[in-house]
Amino acid sequence: MSFQESKSRMPWRAVLVGVALTGASCEPVAEGDVRVTMSGGDGTQRGYPSHLFQDGWSVQFTKYLVSLGDFTLTSATGETRSSGGHVLVDVQKGDIPLTELKGLTAGRWSVGFRVSPPGEDTTLPDGGASAEDLRMMRERGYSYWVEGVAVKGGVGVYTFRMGFPVDARMVDCVNGVDGTLGIIVPESSVAEAEVTIHAEHMFYDRLGTHRGVELRFDAFAASADAERVITPEGLAGQRLLDLRGPDGGELKDGEGRPVVYEPGAYTVRTLQEFVTQSVVDQAHLNGGGVCTVAH
Repeated sequence: MSFQESKSRMPWRAVLVGVALTGASCEPVAEGDVRVTMSGGDGTQRGYPSHLFQDGWSVQFTKYLVSLGDFTLTSATGETRSSGGHVLVDVQKGDIPLTELKGLTAGRWSVGFRVSPPGEDTTLPDGGASAEDLRMMRERGYSYWVEGVAVKGGVGVYTFRMGFPVDARMVDCVNGVDGTLGIIVPESSVAEAEVTIHAEHMFYDRLGTHRGVELRFDAFAASADAERVITPEGLAGQRLLDLRGPDGGELKDGEGRPVVYEPGAYTVRTLQEFVTQSVVDQAHLNGGGVCTVAH
């Protein structure tokens, strides 16, 4: 082949390469959807039986309000998709659909969301929470509000109405289904992302770990008023270094040992502060997937 022939054919090769590249860039991107729900599981819906508590109480919720928003997915390339908005829902009544994000690039996405008190834009999508609930939680700065009854043989029935002022961004959530980070959006299908509330956290007796904890309620009951109603104000009166029993004496367990709550590295002085810290990370992903707390 002469130089002149080679020179004359090169433009055609360039055209063919250009066509090939153009065709590749027009390949459709594989996409899928994500369906977001919230659940309190058996804990909020059916309660906790007495054999789970070190001190023999059983607990049943009648209301379990959660204030949550800003559900955000982030891809490996840094693309973000957010549901926006903020909701107040009652997970005691059952599992609740929150939103659906459509047309996401198939692949792995990290998951994040914020648990925070209701704002002016908070909506009531499931009918479980009332406008009065919303007003009260906004005024008092609560992101969790729970109501129910606790029962112990030989002691009786106590009612509780308790609120906790958590404001935390949950990020880098592990998927409780398979232990991997975030979720995988499948091509032409739907991935499930469930924010799962582990209500037993509020009864833990130590902070900073899920291992070796006991569920306890005696200190809650001892904070009740004369009508046997447990409130945030009552919990705030239970000082961790001087826990009092219902008779005003030192709070002891069934074997006569002082009841101890272990705060770990956290500076908390009262049972109200202890429980508020304990429930900060009780919102998980798809069952038991733990999220990192980023305030």
